[in-house]
Amino acid sequence: MKLPPLVHRTPAGLRDAVDQLAEAAPWEAVPLAGGQSLVPLLASRARRAHVLVDLAGVPELSGLTERDGFLTVGAMTRQHTLATDVRVRAAAPLLATAAGLTGHASVRHRGTLGGTLAFAAPVAQLLTAAYALDARLHLTGPGGDRQCALRTWITGPYTTRLGPAELLTAIRLPVRREGCGYALLQVGHPTGGRPLACVAAIVDTTDDGTVRRAELTVATRKSPPATVDVTDRLDEAADAAAATVAVTAEPDDNGPPASYCRRAARTLARRALTEAIGRARRPAAVPTSAPTREQP
Repeated sequence: MKLPPLVHRTPAGLRDAVDQLAEAAPWEAVPLAGGQSLVPLLASRARRAHVLVDLAGVPELSGLTERDGFLTVGAMTRQHTLATDVRVRAAAPLLATAAGLTGHASVRHRGTLGGTLAFAAPVAQLLTAAYALDARLHLTGPGGDRQCALRTWITGPYTTRLGPAELLTAIRLPVRREGCGYALLQVGHPTGGRPLACVAAIVDTTDDGTVRRAELTVATRKSPPATVDVTDRLDEAADAAAATVAVTAEPDDNGPPASYCRRAARTLARRALTEAIGRARRPAAVPTSAPTREQP
């Protein structure tokens, strides 16, 4: 299907973008980030809007900054940049891993971190990684700026606490520390579609390799991300991960049953935890250069 008639606006700055969103009736104007999720929804009439506010030319929404143990990523930062930038790979390797698993190369060159989080698809790899890292969000709206935790901002599959005329501007993530291991694994649809389940593991160890903290974050096609602390129950971690798959909605009637998602989560959790512990106990290997640039 073709896109419906839309008014396309190109704000020059962040405040201009917020003002243009606020000028329209509530939810009749939508921000355009990478468009990988929004454009198909508009074309199929699953999402209706009259005004498209294009954020590509808003300079405040891009860029990477590392300060005081945190990495701040502009919401319009492309997924390809997250997967290949040496700073992201060193400071937030879990996020870089997730970006590299997202879609096809052409999708990664267009898709953005902010757009992915705002769309809130329950099993999106970048959403799972940012949720596991307990990311904090910077938002700007007609009432000014505010911050909130991603874990409270996501309210369910495809739903967030984003207000009318409000924009997600940046994402703040903790920088990886010495002795911290990570892993992100997924099981994909057999016909090459979206992942069916995704599990992220983050492990902190002491100098002698003892596990000090271990968390698993589980997301499936049947349930949004959920994090469980398995520090004191490593032997039961896989079962604890599977127990988080409580069906709260049915975003895809053609998807697998919840029982399959729980089995997949259990297997992925076991493997991810083993991999994360192994990484935590080995000296960190910081990449000296970004991988070869992929072509869209």
